[in-house]
Amino acid sequence: MQLTKSLSFLIALCLALPATAEQGRFSVSVAGFGAGTIAYSGSESGGRYKANGQVASSGLARGLYPANITVAVNGSVSGNRYAPATYSEKTVKRGKTKTGTFRFSGGTPRVTKNPPDKNRKSYHANASGQKGTVDPMTAAFAILRDRPADLACNLDISPYDGRERTRIRMDGGTRKGNTLTCPGTYSRVAGFSPKDMAEKVHWPFTVIYKIQSDGTHRVTEVVVPTTLGKVRMRRR
Repeated sequence: MQLTKSLSFLIALCLALPATAEQGRFSVSVAGFGAGTIAYSGSESGGRYKANGQVASSGLARGLYPANITVAVNGSVSGNRYAPATYSEKTVKRGKTKTGTFRFSGGTPRVTKNPPDKNRKSYHANASGQKGTVDPMTAAFAILRDRPADLACNLDISPYDGRERTRIRMDGGTRKGNTLTCPGTYSRVAGFSPKDMAEKVHWPFTVIYKIQSDGTHRVTEVVVPTTLGKVRMRRR
């Protein structure tokens, strides 16, 4: 997986809600070199959820992908099933600002970009065909948030970023002491170039939880293998 694709997946991730909300901050490294930070905050109540995030590149990644990204989403949730309502994003890259909004109706996103996305390719997936998908922040929140035992290592979600659709699955897990290691698979589904699809469709990743004294499972690390080495997210 190319570095920018890997970062896009991680940037599948991530301001701050009130102090009572769950929060997390992770450092990101690529092949042992610092690449940036990811922070998220979110809450769930009465079948509704809100989540916000911020990603900032640094070091190696800043040279290749200099960006600061803030995102926010709200929607409904039941267990590990999410139905986003509205998602917004703001990207500042090399002094230029881009914004985007996803509004979901009947599970299908309607995407607005400012400025308009002029770099779309013929193979990119149209939003009208993405019913049942979620936005990148929802996917990130679903992976990184604290979970009870019955919901940890148990996820099947399809993120769509306005161009590409992927699928993220987590199932099973191995417990050792107060640590649960969860295998996952990231799959390219639609919107990718023929070259990307020929390169590889399925990518393994690992999520490591630390089990808290009250039984809550908290993510401490996410590991994604790439052609440039392992991308690691470690909770700070």
